[in-house]
Amino acid sequence: MDLLKKVETLINAAARSKLPRRQRHSILDEQDEELLAKIRQALANVQAQEQVLYGRLKSEQEQAKEAAQQGDQDNQRAHERRAFELERRLEQEGIEAINLEEKLAALEEKLALAKAAVDKEAQAAALREQEADKILAGIDNPETGRPSTLPVQKETPADDDAELESRKSRLSD
Repeated sequence: MDLLKKVETLINAAARSKLPRRQRHSILDEQDEELLAKIRQALANVQAQEQVLYGRLKSEQEQAKEAAQQGDQDNQRAHERRAFELERRLEQEGIEAINLEEKLAALEEKLALAKAAVDKEAQAAALREQEADKILAGIDNPETGRPSTLPVQKETPADDDAELESRKSRLSD
C-alpha cells in the first residue's frame, strides 16, 4: 500500500474514532424483538387459558361426583362429557404451549448468537482502531515526521546536481 493510501486510511480511522460507536439496530433486530414479544404474549395467553381450563375441568369433575352421589345419571354423564372435552382442550393448549416455548427458545438463541457476533465485530473494530492510533502516533513523531514503519529516504543533493549537469551537457551538444 502506498504512503498516500496509508495516510488516507489513518485519517479516516482517526475521524471515525471520535464518533460514538454505532450499536447494531436494524429492521431485522426490531422485527425479531417484536416477534419475541408476540411469542411471549401468546405463551402467557396460552398458560392463562390452561389455568382457566384446569379450573373448569376440576369444577365439572366435582359436579359429576355430586350428581353421581345424588343418583342423577343424566346430569353425571353431561358433566363427565364436558370434563372429557375440557381435558382434550387442555391437552391441545399444552401442546400449543410447548410449541411456543420451543419457538421462543430458538428465537432467543438466534438473538444471543447475533449479539455475540456483533460483540466480536466490535472487538475487532476496536483492535483495528488501536492499531491505527499506533500508526498515527508514528506519523506524529517529531524526530522524523514519518511513521516508524516506513523507510526514511535520505536525500542526496549531490547526486541530483550531477544528474542535472549531465542532462544540460547532452542538450547543449
